[in-house]
Amino acid sequence: CQRGIDKIYDGDSEQFPLVGTFCGSDVPATFVSSSNFLTARFISDGSIVKSGFIATYAAIDAQCGGVFYANSSPQTISSPDYPGAYPDSLLCRWVIDAAYQENVKLVIQYFHLQPSQDCAQDYLEFKDWPGDYGQVHRFCGVDTRIPDFYSYGRTLQMTFQSDEYQPGNGFSCSREYNQTFGLLKSPGWPNVYPHNIECTIVLRAPLNSSISLFFDAFDLESHTSCSYDYLEIRNGSDTSAPLLGKYCGSTLPNPVFPGSNLLYLYFKSDFSMARNGFEITWTSSPNGCGGTLYGDHGSFTSPNYPASYANGSDCEWTIVAPVGRVVRVTFAFVSIDDPGDCVSNYLKLFDGPNESSSYVGPYCGLVSGPHGCVCQASPLDHGYHHHQGSPRFTSEVSSSSDLLHFKV
Repeated sequence: CQRGIDKIYDGDSEQFPLVGTFCGSDVPATFVSSSNFLTARFISDGSIVKSGFIATYAAIDAQCGGVFYANSSPQTISSPDYPGAYPDSLLCRWVIDAAYQENVKLVIQYFHLQPSQDCAQDYLEFKDWPGDYGQVHRFCGVDTRIPDFYSYGRTLQMTFQSDEYQPGNGFSCSREYNQTFGLLKSPGWPNVYPHNIECTIVLRAPLNSSISLFFDAFDLESHTSCSYDYLEIRNGSDTSAPLLGKYCGSTLPNPVFPGSNLLYLYFKSDFSMARNGFEITWTSSPNGCGGTLYGDHGSFTSPNYPASYANGSDCEWTIVAPVGRVVRVTFAFVSIDDPGDCVSNYLKLFDGPNESSSYVGPYCGLVSGPHGCVCQASPLDHGYHHHQGSPRFTSEVSSSSDLLHFKV
């Protein structure tokens, strides 16, 4: 690139990171900035003249990053989807600016990233800004304690990256989750996933608990034997564990109830057709069913659905929506065997964090077609006694609280 150079910087000046230097006739890959600024510089000399370039741009909703102004009141920044698992393929950049002759203090209250010995994949980085002078500190999953960071000047930059993508080397999306619940999304979700990727995911819930996994959306390349793009789920932590299912196409798979605290997921795509991928909600509980569900939408079912639930089932789910939203629960199908008084076998929805909250129900018998409830309180805890159902929940913008409690 000696002449006819196009340079892209990820910010409002050339002091920000250089995204790439482009020349020749190869079309560069699409780039998404980490903030609301992008700088492009085009340089040509006095020799060869070509037809140039055409670039299109559009504003999209940012997952993370931005500019913050620090003052004496503490402010909070978190990774996307916190306290749930952060997505793959993130590049988040925050610039924090204080008043003249003041400094910025950064305190990390919680830190849990995918392990990386050289901190090249998932990492959190602090540096003085602007320029290349001053401090630069990078932390990743092998670090257990993050010290407080004090900027030398009035401005610092914080960068968070997950699962580095290197052209030609494939897409790294392997991860192990040691937690009780979370969200799983295919790389790039809700956009089309990349070609030629292999992702390995291990869900490891606490000992003596059981995982429940629910598909919220699913769309992979279709094939009669799922030989091209597919998702495998195994009852264990590696490829030797029993196969529970191999999925492709656009039919939403049934929930997965392995009866253990471990699940192994393997997602593969080939070089040709790609679709939107998948979105999965998972949780766990020592009772064999129930658990915490977090997010602005999702789904869950009675144990073993669409098969019959077991006698003596006693399940409770707590649904936590983002702050400032309420929870709407819609049941597409309910079939709970009971004599009719809804005393032994029933479903209840508690409009608050526990069973002392006001509730809707109990429900039992056979109910078909959509039936819904908008719950106004805090967590939704869903307790379960002996029934079968396929509920789905979404959240709406509201000033009401963000939690709800279920009892079935």
